[in-house]
Amino acid sequence: MCGRFALSAKTGDIENLLPELKINAKLIARYNIAPSQNIYAIIQAEQTELTELRWGLIPSWAKDESIGNRIINARSETLTEKPAFRNLIKRKRCLVPASGYYEWRKISGGKHKQPYYIMAKNESVITFAALWDEWHSPNGQIIRSATLITSPATEEIAFIHHRMPVIIDKNFRESWLNKNLPLSEVMELLKKYENKKFEYYPVSIAVNNPAFDDIKCIEKA
Repeated sequence: MCGRFALSAKTGDIENLLPELKINAKLIARYNIAPSQNIYAIIQAEQTELTELRWGLIPSWAKDESIGNRIINARSETLTEKPAFRNLIKRKRCLVPASGYYEWRKISGGKHKQPYYIMAKNESVITFAALWDEWHSPNGQIIRSATLITSPATEEIAFIHHRMPVIIDKNFRESWLNKNLPLSEVMELLKKYENKKFEYYPVSIAVNNPAFDDIKCIEKA
């Protein structure tokens, strides 16, 4: 799964992710982004834009927003089967930029799981594959939310955790956002990330606290 990540890239780095990307959000460095919080996401609306969505998908058909607390990740293997995802994978795909993400390794005999910070080698910003939707509450409130897509972890980092967020390769970001792309090709994009080399190291358990958002989160323990 993916339960935390960081984004500390400069505005210029974000702008270079896609041609003519319009930034409709105030960018601030964040080092411990957690579910239920707002995240930055690139969507294809009238234009390609960076906006803010709530992390934790609330499907348009949901009776209340609490369901979002449970849908922070979507398994790539079952996207076309699950009711919450099978329509979104066709038309409501987005990209979530990140500098890196956290995962927790079970330590034999240990009291705590050890958090690790994981980054792609030679890439200051990566883009996670994600789905989004728009939910209208009974009182008229509109909430746009997202879920991150995950897949089996690569052999290199599987010792930390058996799953990881799907990363969309820089050469296929525009294709991922293309609403007219056939579903068969969409599913293939989930497997096309070319840079499979990662940097990773243990970090402080302070990252376990979602209220702690500081650069110290990404420092080596």
